[in-house]
Amino acid sequence: MLSALFVCAAQSEAGAQQAIGELYATDASVKGSVVLAGSGTSVLSGSSIQAGAQSATLKLERGGTLLVCEGTKLSITASQSGREMLLSLNSGNVEMNYPLGAEADTLLTPDLRLLMPGPGTVHAAVRVSAQGDTCVQSLMGNVAAIVVSETMGDATYQVKPDEAVLFKSGHLNQASQSKQNCGCRISQPIATQVAKAAPLPVPAATPKPVAPPAATPPPSPEMHMAVEAPFIFRGSDPAPDLSTNVAFLRLENNKVVQLEPTVLPPPAGKKKSDANNNAQTAKKESHGFFSKVGAFFATIFH
Repeated sequence: MLSALFVCAAQSEAGAQQAIGELYATDASVKGSVVLAGSGTSVLSGSSIQAGAQSATLKLERGGTLLVCEGTKLSITASQSGREMLLSLNSGNVEMNYPLGAEADTLLTPDLRLLMPGPGTVHAAVRVSAQGDTCVQSLMGNVAAIVVSETMGDATYQVKPDEAVLFKSGHLNQASQSKQNCGCRISQPIATQVAKAAPLPVPAATPKPVAPPAATPPPSPEMHMAVEAPFIFRGSDPAPDLSTNVAFLRLENNKVVQLEPTVLPPPAGKKKSDANNNAQTAKKESHGFFSKVGAFFATIFH
């Protein structure tokens, strides 16, 4: 019952307040009046947005966005017409990116006041440290003037396009150029994981067929020489010693060596008696020679 009454009271109060925009965040909290919407949470004027570990995005009803960086608390109040906004930042970071008409928006810090008059496009970042150091950065595409003044003084400082200025301890007389990023912390890029494919196994080399060793030809049969020659005998020649020659003569045991002796007549001019004597001597010698040869062959073939 009490819950129902609280919801009814919130809806009644929401009807009297100006809606600023819809909040998109995963872990942000809102202090003030809100209306649940189908796509997000509708934030009403006078609310405070506290971002968590992630940045919170407020999509404005009039167009553009407000980016509340992680860990930052931003208070927002809109005019009755909703055309002007008053932002309040104690510490943290915020980025503004939206168009402006003829009106002007104001951002208050503990020490400085930032005026952003229109018409034009506001694209700026502001960071306030716990020590009061304030960084104001005109981001790319910003065409609106950013006029900075102290809350307790009349001096002003205009931040030029594409310029970042650091106001030490929130004092204009300690302004210096800065190369720091005044907006939200840039998220670290996600490490790209590269899949490494294991190298394909090298197929084992197919052994080449080895040719069988050439067959060794069988040893050639031993060649035997058959000798066939005429045998000439002269009766007047002394009987030769054939023991050495015959010993080195290599004969086949399957063939018969045919010797054809030829007997020559004695030379002419000698006496008949000498011829008879020589014939008898030759006959005896030939008989003795052939007897020796026959006996030698007989020992071979038998």
